[in-house]
Amino acid sequence: MLPLRDFSSQGGAMKTNRAHKFSTNAKAAYVGKAVSRWDNRGDGLAAAVRTTLNDLRNETGLKTLTKIDKPTIDQYIDSLRERLENGDLSSATTADRVSALNTTLQYMGKDGLTVSAKEKGLSRGSVDTSDKSNTREAAAAVTGAMFDRGQNDTKHMGLYHSTILQEAFNLRARESFGIKIIEKDPDAPKLIIDKGDLPKNGRPREIPIRNDHQRQVLREAREFAKSQGWRSLIPPEYSLTEWKNFAYSALNEIREAVGHSKFHFHGERHYYAHGRFQGLWQEKTGEGLQCPAVMGLGIREWRGYAFNATGLSMDQIKEIDKEIRLEISEELGHSRTDVTRYYLG
Repeated sequence: MLPLRDFSSQGGAMKTNRAHKFSTNAKAAYVGKAVSRWDNRGDGLAAAVRTTLNDLRNETGLKTLTKIDKPTIDQYIDSLRERLENGDLSSATTADRVSALNTTLQYMGKDGLTVSAKEKGLSRGSVDTSDKSNTREAAAAVTGAMFDRGQNDTKHMGLYHSTILQEAFNLRARESFGIKIIEKDPDAPKLIIDKGDLPKNGRPREIPIRNDHQRQVLREAREFAKSQGWRSLIPPEYSLTEWKNFAYSALNEIREAVGHSKFHFHGERHYYAHGRFQGLWQEKTGEGLQCPAVMGLGIREWRGYAFNATGLSMDQIKEIDKEIRLEISEELGHSRTDVTRYYLG
């Protein structure tokens, strides 16, 4: 491995430092240069590694590359996936960042931590419309293990309630951690996610409370937090970054223990969107149609299926589908129907 030097703060001089530090932009830049030399490539790779390391640091809080592990990478991949689905990043950008991360990991001799952009739905090109929801078998195994561990560890019980909230209300992971749960009313018609609940870009939204399952999930989470003297499902001694690191580390350990390595927090939002799609079609037409992603169909094939299943005209199917997707988009915290392609196909 090539030795790295780190920029000092005085006059642009350099001083020898540990190769794995990248806690400033200058340090990340120098790691990028070393990786590009090692891979016999030019400034393009150096810049990509610098940008990726800065992004990794911002999203996960990691500042020391030798401490990078699978939970940290899972957290970063979830961040890339969410920003791609939000429209904040393009598929070309997410693919480039995964590639730069993989090259850096190979440079460090950590080939076992590299990931496939295609398998994660982050590859360059067309929108990945495959089913990315968690199976209910995996969800039951993972949350069951969280609950069992929570009998002797309040941190795991808090994580259990957060994960259940993700499925019941399509919350992002950080929202399910940071939600001011003791302020929420299980008997209200809607769950209000406001700025204090850590929504993406501080954008508030309303999620309908439609059934007893949602009310029970919300009530149990609130009662647990109150019993601990917590306002949210993050213990008061933890920062958000510290809690996210705990959550992803605990999830990785639990997934391995229960044999469901593909379960990921973001998959619960996909599961929620699939259920809402089917439920809204049932409400509007009397036919609870599954979404294209679940059925493994392209949109044209799915419309043909819907035409035969409902007896509606193709124009009616397109209009109802548009209405349903907009409603689901709003519940997910978006305002564009095109975002739902990632969730629904």
